Amino acid sequence: SKKGILKNTFYNEGEIFVKADIVKKIDSNSLFAKDARFTTCNLEPPHFDFHAFKMKMITGKLAVSGPAIPEFEGVPMPVIIPFGIYPLTRGRHSGFLPPTFEQNNAYGLGFNGLGYYKVVNDYWDVTTRANIYSYGGYMISVNPNYYKRYKYRGSLNLQYQFTKMLNTSGISRDEYTKSTTIHIGWSHSMDSKARPGVSFSANVNAGSTKYNSYLTNNLQNIQNQLSSSITWAKTWDEGKYNLSLAANHNQNNNTHLINVQLPTANFSMATVNPFQKKEQVGKAKWYENLGISYNGTVMNQFSFYDTAFSAAQLPAPLLWGAQHQIPITLTLPAVGPFLFTPSISYAQNWYSRKMERHWVDSSETIDTTISRGFFAAQQMSFGISMNTRIFGTVNFKHGKVKAIRHEIRPTISLNFQPDMNSQNYESLQTDTSSLRRRVSKFEGNIVGAFGEGSFGGINFGLDNILQMKKVNDKDTTGDPENATKKVSLIDGLSINTGYNLIADSLNWSPISISFRTALFNNKMNVNASMS
Repeated sequence: SKKGILKNTFYNEGEIFVKADIVKKIDSNSLFAKDARFTTCNLEPPHFDFHAFKMKMITGKLAVSGPAIPEFEGVPMPVIIPFGIYPLTRGRHSGFLPPTFEQNNAYGLGFNGLGYYKVVNDYWDVTTRANIYSYGGYMISVNPNYYKRYKYRGSLNLQYQFTKMLNTSGISRDEYTKSTTIHIGWSHSMDSKARPGVSFSANVNAGSTKYNSYLTNNLQNIQNQLSSSITWAKTWDEGKYNLSLAANHNQNNNTHLINVQLPTANFSMATVNPFQKKEQVGKAKWYENLGISYNGTVMNQFSFYDTAFSAAQLPAPLLWGAQHQIPITLTLPAVGPFLFTPSISYAQNWYSRKMERHWVDSSETIDTTISRGFFAAQQMSFGISMNTRIFGTVNFKHGKVKAIRHEIRPTISLNFQPDMNSQNYESLQTDTSSLRRRVSKFEGNIVGAFGEGSFGGINFGLDNILQMKKVNDKDTTGDPENATKKVSLIDGLSINTGYNLIADSLNWSPISISFRTALFNNKMNVNASMS
């Protein structure tokens, strides 16, 4: 019949433990209890419980009780609860969130954290909370969270704050200081298994510059810098091509300056050999080793002060720019022991504005004229390098040291860079002393300016490696291959310098020396450099 009467029963449903004198079970899911004590403490006897005279429980749903008396350590309290409803739902379930009480001299009495938790579906839930103060201020926050296994995970935090704070400074005649601020937070990560070759991530922390200063009992109010980043990237053809789109933001809460870069696009292509045959037959031709790569970036940025910003002012602070780099390399066949590698590099920058400046004697100031439009600057460099390797070995017949091997790697390179940007520079007088300095017309752009002047130089380099072969004292196998071992004395002793052939006077580059070695049986690495 699925019905029955039980006496002196212990019953557990979810987090609730029930001890009842009489339990009547009327079906497979419902039961009635008489003279029941229920608690969330799983000890016997429990530290606390509620003594109810009548109680009904529905498995997996809820429990309902009539009048109940709370007891602590078996001692009843002089308080009667007229009725009670206790959820028994397992797992995530919606429900109200209790607040905490706060007393603040500036905001008044308040309730913090009063809210509701809502389960939307298996992948979404939303937490809504509110802070309410007696002076009239309040804050509302909405925090959705989402998660899908092997796909993505993220959370969003939207907060609206109306501050009504008691004015104690005496500067203003108003009794209260009022302000409206907002804050946006977003965190998102994409599982690498969701779409191989594609990634997306976001970390947004933005809002009104005064928002943190009005938070109570929160360490965030000492943060003066906020920043955000959103990035999408895609790689295809086995990593040969890469594309990324990004949006970045940073703001200073002290100066109220906000910088937004949206969007920033970067495309790069790994080195390709356009003359290389798809199916190589025989020895490759020298021109098939010609390699070309590309890297390009397009940036947009606008800056403003949140205290004096309007949408109509947006075109004025907008800056955009682009960078293009095309390096070309070629590895020629070895000429005896020498290996020659010529290279060509081409770069071009795009700018959105150009400045014309001149000194005004009457006002003793610099007059600046900004022209907006499309401007371009370019730069090229040519070079050829030669390197080889020289080996020398000294063998010893006696002693534990059997041989010392010395390897020298000399390099020499010729580089030439023509002057392609002198027309983009001007001599500017900056003060009454009549001293002039060379300044670029493209200063203040989001993309930096190329330097002026030509360069034609020769660079020298010398790298040394010193190794030793000695008797292996730890060998007990008798195998000739294990009888000796190699010890690295100097991993690299490099000397580099250069000379500018086009400079008006002697112009040697500083000589730089770097030293790398290993001590104590390769357990300690030592690196040193000087110039």
